[in-house]
Amino acid sequence: MLNKTTGSIMMILLLASGISQAQVPGAQTGLPSAFNGQECKSPDRAAWVPQANSIVALWHFDGTGTIANAATVKSVITNTDATATIASSTLAYAAHSAAPAAISNFRQHLTTTGTAGDILGVNSTALDNLSAGTWSFWINISALPTTKAIRFFYKSDNNSSRGYFSTLEPSGQLGFIKVHSSSNQQVFSCPVLASYLTNSWHHIVITWDGTSAGTASKIYLDGTELKYTGAADPRLTGSCPNWSSYNGYNWQQAGTGGFNSDATYKFYLAGVPASSASNPDSTAFNGKMDEFIIWNTALTAADVTALYKHQKCN
Repeated sequence: MLNKTTGSIMMILLLASGISQAQVPGAQTGLPSAFNGQECKSPDRAAWVPQANSIVALWHFDGTGTIANAATVKSVITNTDATATIASSTLAYAAHSAAPAAISNFRQHLTTTGTAGDILGVNSTALDNLSAGTWSFWINISALPTTKAIRFFYKSDNNSSRGYFSTLEPSGQLGFIKVHSSSNQQVFSCPVLASYLTNSWHHIVITWDGTSAGTASKIYLDGTELKYTGAADPRLTGSCPNWSSYNGYNWQQAGTGGFNSDATYKFYLAGVPASSASNPDSTAFNGKMDEFIIWNTALTAADVTALYKHQKCN
């Protein structure tokens, strides 16, 4: 489960324990014993955050109650606030259970129910035409897709010639697509066990190096790249016949034909817009989401591991 604090509160806790913010200790004093050995830090632009100066959006999803239509969901980064795009009675904030009392005021997350109304839209030049990117977020999935892939995030012209989006397929594969005008650059992981993904918090990171190569994108789950090596992996089903051909993934494909500007299209969280050719009801995410961060560069594997370690709380 993920819990978080603001930068100022963490600074107070760190100073009280004699630990400087620039350090990356293996354990913290001042937290309940069950949380020692983990950082439980806010991912604001603090010294420990990988490539912090390249962050272009960061949503903590802190708040209470239902998020009404047209309500603003604040981003830490200027001019990247999200807006609830469709009237909904189910898009809301909720509190993480069992958060340490000392940080109980900073334990909220976003909850969705897989309906068309449970999406957030962002219209920001900071997210337009990224030359490379990393998307990091925590999820707790309530229901897996059955017939169509759900979208964790989406910025595209209906998959025509521009933008990108992420998916969770009914097969359990996690995917990322960078839309090109002829064939898309894409990567799909080997299938993840349903029992691993559902009803518990997990950290997903997707990176894209800005090129059209088949190896341009990587997918990470809970701190390490989601690659099958032929050895047992508790995250995966173990059935992935293409892994040796696609560098441990089930599918990789280079993009062709180039891609066009995505500046006229919003960035969406937890689903697709009602105007999309996809059915918003069948592609919407059902579960909980927290700490969504976007960089305009591709994080390294070491960066991702550090990010996971310092955000995880138990």
